Amino acid sequence: MLVEGAKILAVGVGAADVPPDAEEMDFGDATIMPGLIDAHMHTFGMDSLALGGLMSARETGRALRAASELGELLEAGFTSARCLGSSVGPDLSRAIAAGLIKGPRLVAAGEFISTTAGTWGGKPAALLPEGRACAVADGPVEMRRRVRQRLQEGTDFIKLGLTKGRPNDINKAWGDDPFGQLLAMSDEELAAAVDEAHRNGFKVSVHAIGDQAVAQALDHGVDIIEHGYAISEETRKRLAHAQTPVVTTLSQLHYHRMAFDEFGYSRQERVSFEAHWKAMLESFRTGLEAGVKFVLGTDLIGRPTHPLAFAAKEFELAVAGGMEATEALRAGTVLGAEILGISTQTGQLTQGYDADIVVVNGSAVDDVRRLQQPICVIKSGQFALNRLG
Repeated sequence: MLVEGAKILAVGVGAADVPPDAEEMDFGDATIMPGLIDAHMHTFGMDSLALGGLMSARETGRALRAASELGELLEAGFTSARCLGSSVGPDLSRAIAAGLIKGPRLVAAGEFISTTAGTWGGKPAALLPEGRACAVADGPVEMRRRVRQRLQEGTDFIKLGLTKGRPNDINKAWGDDPFGQLLAMSDEELAAAVDEAHRNGFKVSVHAIGDQAVAQALDHGVDIIEHGYAISEETRKRLAHAQTPVVTTLSQLHYHRMAFDEFGYSRQERVSFEAHWKAMLESFRTGLEAGVKFVLGTDLIGRPTHPLAFAAKEFELAVAGGMEATEALRAGTVLGAEILGISTQTGQLTQGYDADIVVVNGSAVDDVRRLQQPICVIKSGQFALNRLG
């Protein structure tokens, strides 16, 4: 592979004449592959055990912390990522693009759009000043206004919350029971948001757990479904037929389970996360069998329980859940680039594409766990990590 500046000039033996002054690197017994892509993460810039203060925390401090964590994500092999909700995400995206901070190429949704008492629109958030809370909208007219606000603020796509827990659930956004979710938006509200986004050329992603919400998303032409588990066979067949991408987010629940003892999760929290984990794995397995189009995303939010530096674990979890290694590698590169809207720029080692490259010892196909220890990471032709010296 011949790289000049930020671009790949040629791939393959004899594909191009190598300039006499070119620097040569032979990685030996290694896998050279496109930079990894996390299709679902968050730039919260908050202690993951203190997210209750997310809506009121100072954004400058959050941005600084998130910038540090994005540098760790890049060094972990992820040259592109998609932020599924954070008020500081769009500014971080612009700072990375301008070369002011180090991080993966970032596609950002900005703030969530939720209904009052919806996925994220609880009372504390709704009472905060305009612009500091998640974007709360009720009714089709307000939903259109919130979509327009997100576009005005420079977001890259729209993120909506379609499901929520029941009133007494400890986990309001996710619900204690994956099969007991409530719809957070009416059909009219969802239709208005999707229409306004699509009219402006933007894709719509939805937080959707449970059969009702995934079916509702399909009914209204949502572009990408986040989580998408605890569904019926009929809805699974619809997903497979439509080839609407479902982003996996296995890591988020995995790292909650790993943190149970160290961080003192309550019994109710443990029961809830175990129920979600079981439902997610079953839906992933049956979805693979049905031909659902899965894209790899982690839903990691930062230290201490969900470090972005551990994002490559998603590949291992996907393979353990039944995905072929080659399909997992494709789902975390090629398909990730597709839903980020950058498939003509990255996601492949192809002539004319950005030189986004990760190198690992041995065969990543034989053991995807090797992705968790990259020896070199290159973004746009520049080394972000080089353990070879």
